[in-house]
Amino acid sequence: MMKAPATDKPQPACHAASVRPAAAARTALVLLVLLYFAVAAFDRLVVFVSSELEQRARERAEASKTPSFSWDAIPSSKHLEFQPCYRNFRCARVQLPLDWWNGTFPDKSISLAVTMLPAKVPVTDPRYGGPILLNPGGPGGSGVGLVTAEGLSIQTMVDSPVDPASEAPENSTSKYFDVVGFDPRGIGQTKPGAHCFQSASIRESWNLRLDSQGILGSSDAVLGRRWAMVNALGASCAELAEDGDVKHYVTTASVARDMLELAELFGQYREAQTWRILTENAIQKCEKHGVCTSMQLPEIYVPGTEKLQYWGFSYGTLLGSTFASMFPDRVGRLVLDGVVHGSNYMKALWSDNLHDTEKTMRAFYGRCAEAGPSVCPIADINSTATDIEEKAHAVLTKMYHNPVQIKGEFPEIVTWSDVRLFMFMALYEPLRAFPLMAEMLAAMARGDEDGEMERYLTGKHFFACAAQGNDTDIAQVDGEASMAIMCSDGDPQDYLDLDGMEEHWRNLDAISPTVGAMWAGHRMNCAGWKIRPKYRFTDYKADFGGNTSSPILWIGNTADPVTPLVNAHKMKSLFPGSEVLAQNSPGHCSLAAFSPCTVGYIRSYFNNGTVPAPDTMCEPVEIPFVHPSRDLHLLSRDDILAMNAHQNLSRSFAKNAYGLGKTMLPRGESGLMMKLLADD
Repeated sequence: MMKAPATDKPQPACHAASVRPAAAARTALVLLVLLYFAVAAFDRLVVFVSSELEQRARERAEASKTPSFSWDAIPSSKHLEFQPCYRNFRCARVQLPLDWWNGTFPDKSISLAVTMLPAKVPVTDPRYGGPILLNPGGPGGSGVGLVTAEGLSIQTMVDSPVDPASEAPENSTSKYFDVVGFDPRGIGQTKPGAHCFQSASIRESWNLRLDSQGILGSSDAVLGRRWAMVNALGASCAELAEDGDVKHYVTTASVARDMLELAELFGQYREAQTWRILTENAIQKCEKHGVCTSMQLPEIYVPGTEKLQYWGFSYGTLLGSTFASMFPDRVGRLVLDGVVHGSNYMKALWSDNLHDTEKTMRAFYGRCAEAGPSVCPIADINSTATDIEEKAHAVLTKMYHNPVQIKGEFPEIVTWSDVRLFMFMALYEPLRAFPLMAEMLAAMARGDEDGEMERYLTGKHFFACAAQGNDTDIAQVDGEASMAIMCSDGDPQDYLDLDGMEEHWRNLDAISPTVGAMWAGHRMNCAGWKIRPKYRFTDYKADFGGNTSSPILWIGNTADPVTPLVNAHKMKSLFPGSEVLAQNSPGHCSLAAFSPCTVGYIRSYFNNGTVPAPDTMCEPVEIPFVHPSRDLHLLSRDDILAMNAHQNLSRSFAKNAYGLGKTMLPRGESGLMMKLLADD
């Protein structure tokens, strides 16, 4: 167990002592006086920090407002030509080759959408830390969406906590970063999109039909039906894909090459901005003071030497490790949070993700029992973790043949599949979702006699509106785009037949009875996918690994439902000098719970490149079913501001269904969870 880095303040030590009665009385009096002043000081700190949090909340709300702005109005350029967007942000479109390697269709390109929250200091300031690229995972998550929503939160977590205006730049070790999001090829605002359906309404109709089948195991016919549907989708998508279709060019290797180009373009941009600022300063000095001299502009950018700074979550770790394997000498800072095992993913097996899933589920049962019925309604006064587990299983057993009927604005039923999917989604976000899961299970155990489930199910109808059959609005993020990425990355699965698929499902069920049936759907999707890529990672390199120019920081939770901690250690072993930081919490990625220790290491790493010592474990201050206020007095002002930023970022991940495999879950259940967490 290791301490937090030097940026964290040490915790006070407690010692027991024996004292005489008179001394004890004097000691008690002194302690009371000290306690009074400590409470008063803490109250002043709380007032100060609260006002600062309110100010940051106003800034965040202002930054997230979207004035009149259209991505379609931004021309695509071979350079970063930023335009103001989303209040305090800058947006650009970058024209990149469709095919980086084979030269097919040289006249075709992609238009990569890039959003930047500029650093708090100009590029000429010695404290300027450069750009940090973000990827929220998926695959299929929008970096543009992440940064426009939470760029300020990310900046709070990675920047030095010192106000840049309060210190002299020349004598400072602080760093302040641009926060950059981009939509990977085929995704979101990047064009063209990797779509199979010609309209949103056609896609939604298909998804509703697919969702209605239930998960594997919900009937004796569901395996064959879902198998037929994924093969129908894959064949139809392949038939519609013309030569030069972007779906042939969306592999993670291609996105890694795009990131390398972005690093180069930001080097050019930094040089251009430096020259602009120096020139403007020289002109101003000449006009104001009459000091007019010739100026030699410095060389800032050296082609082929720019290094990547990057923070990737979930699938974003696969993108980061792909980059590090392909371009090891171009690694600046890589934080890879919630680690995907590269070789297993590239084989399209999806078989080593669930080793800690039941550990996450047990965390729910245990924390619920500890919290008791006042906080966890499925618990009784004397319930044990085993009691909670048995009650949950009893609910599921009953619902397998007897869905719960819901009356209200929308006639509805809650099925065995619905509850199983909801429970799976909850494992990603224990802090907010465990209480919701407890309420749902308690309502199901009562047969929803009090109508509690109507509130939950409104989120399932977020798409219930009049849909014109001829609409041409293509959804920004969709399941087939995610499928195009993950299935193109992986080995072809066309050798897999229905019997082999059932065996795979049963094997996953044995590892994780809670999630196996749902997770098996990823390989099933790839078995039905027919489009093969023109280029993928294994064409470049046989396996992951490399001697990187800077060490990689891997982060994993002790009970992550889809990226077990062992994956981080497996990947670390392939990159000498890199290190693993463990966080002792359930949930997906370090965003599952706030730990000043974890954020301190991330900030230190981005600021000076140091990685933690081996076997470092960070403890969170947030625990499911427990309010964090009990430990706030132990936190510094900087920690409280970082916690607020962390909570905002975590909430955004939950609302947008970021996380490995989430984009492939049924639309109804993911929409339901997103709606509930949005109301949280």
